[in-house]
Amino acid sequence: MKALSKKQLIEAVVGFALIALVLVLGFTGVLAGMVFVKTLIGLGLGYALTRGDYGFAGLSNRTCRKGSTKLIRSLMLMFVVSSIIVGALLVSGKIAVTNLWINPISWGLLIGGILFGIGMAFSSCCATGVLQDFPLGFSRALITIVFFGIGVFLGFPLMSTGFAQNSLFASASDPNGVWFVDWFSNGGTNLVNGVVGAILLTVLLAVGVGALAKWYEKKISKNFTPEVVAVEVEEVSVWNKFFVKKWSMTQTALVIAILFGAIYAVSSAGLGASTVYGNWFGTILVKFGADPANLAAWTGRPESSFTTALFASSGYMQNVGIIVGAFVGLLLSGRFTDAFKSGLKIKPLEILLFVAGGLLLGFGTRLSLGCNVGALYTPIANFSLAGWFYFFFLFFGGWIGNKIRKAFYVKVDTTKIA
Repeated sequence: MKALSKKQLIEAVVGFALIALVLVLGFTGVLAGMVFVKTLIGLGLGYALTRGDYGFAGLSNRTCRKGSTKLIRSLMLMFVVSSIIVGALLVSGKIAVTNLWINPISWGLLIGGILFGIGMAFSSCCATGVLQDFPLGFSRALITIVFFGIGVFLGFPLMSTGFAQNSLFASASDPNGVWFVDWFSNGGTNLVNGVVGAILLTVLLAVGVGALAKWYEKKISKNFTPEVVAVEVEEVSVWNKFFVKKWSMTQTALVIAILFGAIYAVSSAGLGASTVYGNWFGTILVKFGADPANLAAWTGRPESSFTTALFASSGYMQNVGIIVGAFVGLLLSGRFTDAFKSGLKIKPLEILLFVAGGLLLGFGTRLSLGCNVGALYTPIANFSLAGWFYFFFLFFGGWIGNKIRKAFYVKVDTTKIA
C-alpha cells in the first residue's frame, strides 16, 4: 500500500477535524435538535455530491457540452427510489399528505424553470451545486451565491402572486396542483392503491424520460468528440477504496435518495435549498441597518426570516453542512489544494456571466417556488406532476443558456486574441 504524502496526510487530518467540529457542536448543544440533524444530512449531501462529481445542473449542461445524458438517466433512478421511500413513509403514517410538495403547474413554474436553466448554464451550478462548488470553484461560487441571494430576495414578493400560485391544472385533493395518488386512490378512499399506482406511474415516466434521453444522446453524439479517458493504474488500498475512488453515478444517486428519505423521516418535510439565500441577503441588509419589519412587509416573508441566527436555523445549517461536506470530500481524497487553487482563477469578463447566472438562478426559483430540489426533485418524489413539467422547461432553459454561454466564451477568446 502506497503511503499518503505529507500534503495528503495534512488534508486528511483537516477533513476529519471538520467532521469532529460538527459533532462537537452538536453534542455540546451549540447545534441543537433538528438543526444538528439537518447539518449532518447536509454534510452527507455535500460529501456525496463531491465524491460522485454529481450535480443537478449537469442534466442540461453535460448534455449540451459533452453530448452525454448519463446524468439524466441517473436522476431518473434517484427519483424512482426516492418516490418509493416517500410512498412507504406516507402509507405508514410517518408523513402526512399536507407535508408533501404538490406544487402548482403555473406560468411562474414554466418561466422560472427556463430562467433557472439559463442561470445553470451561465454559472455551471444550481442551488446545491453552488454550495458544493465552494472548494472546487471558489471565485465562481462566491459571485454566483451573492447574486443568487439578491435574485431570490428580489423575487420574494412574486411568490404569493397568481402568476406563481395559480395552477393551470388541478386534481381532486389539491385544487392548486396535480397529485398522481388521486388518480389511483378511488376518490381518496384507498391510499395504498393510490401510492402504488403513483409509484408505477413515476417509474413509467422515468423510464420514458431515460429512453428519450438515450435517443437524444445518440442523435447528438456525432457533434461531440469522444472524451479521451486516461487509463491509470488504480491504487489498491483501504484508504483509496473508502475516501478517494470516485463513486459511480448510480452509487451517488442511491446515497442521495437515502439522505432524502432521512430528511422526510426526521422532519416530515422535503428537501429545499434556495429560499435560504434570500433570507441570508435580507439578514445582511438588517445587519446594515434595514428594518426587518419593513423587509417582511415588502417580501411577504416572516420577520424571523431575517433575524434568525445561523446556528438556530435548520435550513441555514443544512446548506452550511453541504459546504462542509464538499470540503471534507476533497480533503479526504487529497485533491483539495490543487482544486481550490485552480478554482480561484477567473477571467474578468466571466464575472458578468456569473452575476447574470446568479440573478437568473435566484429570481427563477421564486417564480417556480423552488430550485432543482424544491421544484424538481422533491415534487417528483412526492408524486406531483409539476416536477415533471419543471424538468422539461428547465432542460429547455439550460439548452438556451448553453447556446448563449458558448457564444460568450467565443467572444471572450476573440477579445483576448485581439
